[in-house]
Amino acid sequence: MVQKSGYYSRAAAANAEDLRLIKSMTDLAVECALRGEAGVIGHDEEHEDRLRAIEFPRIAGGKPFNVDQVWFDELLAGIGQAKVTA
Repeated sequence: MVQKSGYYSRAAAANAEDLRLIKSMTDLAVECALRGEAGVIGHDEEHEDRLRAIEFPRIAGGKPFNVDQVWFDELLAGIGQAKVTA
């Protein structure tokens, strides 16, 4: 389920890859906090998908969702859902 707020959620237990991602994100969050660096930990599309603390002003709401992203097409195909355009 992709929620309006922009967060992705699912109803399944974390697998090994999820746990690896969670650990890498929390480790980086602690490192950033100790340096006094603010932001939200995530893979930054504007910095080659590097895991980093993304600056708060850059993640403000109001941006339209880009339905032409390859990963979104793959997701729809994987769940058997056709793409609907506005």
